[in-house]
Amino acid sequence: MRADTPGHCAKYGSYTMMDLKANRVIDLQLVQSNEVGNSQHMEKEGLVRSIAALEEAGVQIKNIVTDRHPQIQKFLREEKPAIQHFHDVWHVAKGQELHGVGTLEEEHCQPLALVMLHWSCSTSKSGEETVAKWMSVANHVQDIHTHDDENFPTCLHEPLIGEDARQWLKPSTMSCEKLVMLLLGNKLLKDVEKLSPLYQTSSVEAFHSLILRFAPKNVTFSFLGMLCRLLLTAMHYNENADRPQATTSSGELRYLLWFPKYKQGDFSVRPLKATPTYGYIETLQELLFERVVENPEPYQELR
Repeated sequence: MRADTPGHCAKYGSYTMMDLKANRVIDLQLVQSNEVGNSQHMEKEGLVRSIAALEEAGVQIKNIVTDRHPQIQKFLREEKPAIQHFHDVWHVAKGQELHGVGTLEEEHCQPLALVMLHWSCSTSKSGEETVAKWMSVANHVQDIHTHDDENFPTCLHEPLIGEDARQWLKPSTMSCEKLVMLLLGNKLLKDVEKLSPLYQTSSVEAFHSLILRFAPKNVTFSFLGMLCRLLLTAMHYNENADRPQATTSSGELRYLLWFPKYKQGDFSVRPLKATPTYGYIETLQELLFERVVENPEPYQELR
């Protein structure tokens, strides 16, 4: 879900269903907070409406990837047990359970957790194996590389000696116990077991960023106006989802410097996409003048 205003007082909430394999938006639901009591219930209502719309259209949903919203988890567990529910890795990595690790600098904690979580689920064949690999981290940081779990009995790396050796944490020290307690928390382990092994929701986050160009959060829109802008965003995204990388006149690939907040002034390099297209506008115009407007002649010059 994306809310129109930061915080808990949002007027609108839009819920996006995306086919992550095809990278296409397949359903959009706009919920107004007074429809469901308050803004805290908009996300669940958006999901309920999206699933109902897709099922009515004959779509069979087998897997769904979301964040860890408790109402979403409860609804899918109790009302839609046939749908296998996965958690997005990034949302688990940024969760409160992994905050406050005293043995690591705070700015490096979450990126490291993200790497380990992604490795654990992407290389596993089951949720149990994912949990076993994640739990092995608690042993690994103490220079223990054999584990009491048949799903992952030993670390996969070669023996770490010489220059590869680390400054291991000493067992029973405060810093070690604190780290182990965070890594092996019951709530976190339950979420790790449900990590998505293949697809994540980063494409949905990219779509949410695109919405800002069509519906800025500092501007108020009517319900119909907001819905129309969301649908335009979806058409623009779907048309340009698979844009190739831009090239120079000589055919060399182009890249862009990116300065994410978490790097605190440092940068990353990402591919620069080709210029977007707007073919959906022509399609909308044809639909308008062929099926909606009874007499299009007065508008011909404007076209």
